[in-house]
Amino acid sequence: MTTIITTSGNNSATLIADRGITSDLIHPDMPKIVQQGSWLIGVAGNARVCDQLQYVVEYPEPPTDVVKSGEWFKWIVTIVIPLIDEVIKDSEMEAEALLVTHGKAFLISENLSVLSANPYWSIGSGSELALGVLAHLQYNPDWNKNHDLSGIKAAQVASMHDPNTRGTIDVWQSHHTGKAYKR
Repeated sequence: MTTIITTSGNNSATLIADRGITSDLIHPDMPKIVQQGSWLIGVAGNARVCDQLQYVVEYPEPPTDVVKSGEWFKWIVTIVIPLIDEVIKDSEMEAEALLVTHGKAFLISENLSVLSANPYWSIGSGSELALGVLAHLQYNPDWNKNHDLSGIKAAQVASMHDPNTRGTIDVWQSHHTGKAYKR
């Protein structure tokens, strides 16, 4: 499995993941975060479904009116979820996804429901460890400025205590402007 974490503050969100996989194969260096335009996509679960959600679904750029109005849920539920459903229609979902764009983070659950992942969330085998760390660190007065550092700390704790979380930790940033990049 894996640990994928998102944290967010005033104008940005971070997506953080280890690079090790354990399924039928054990591989120490597999990127878990994929960028498509302004989207950062992190998926944990069935390897086939993860591949489909990261490489087959073509995530549309959010329209300016959605970005300005903040009406993300209606747009994701009516535009993005049908794209996901069409790709995985013949498979069980058996995965969760963290989608990040324009400094906002969303959890797509196994039943394709959409939930806010702000100010933090985690998926994968190490998620409970990461969530425990983040639940504590969210009260740091500098959270909005340094939420990414809290996410990195949570990934390090998961890596130390979850045998299925391993390898290098990747850190990606998404800003409210739509700019996304690997740090």
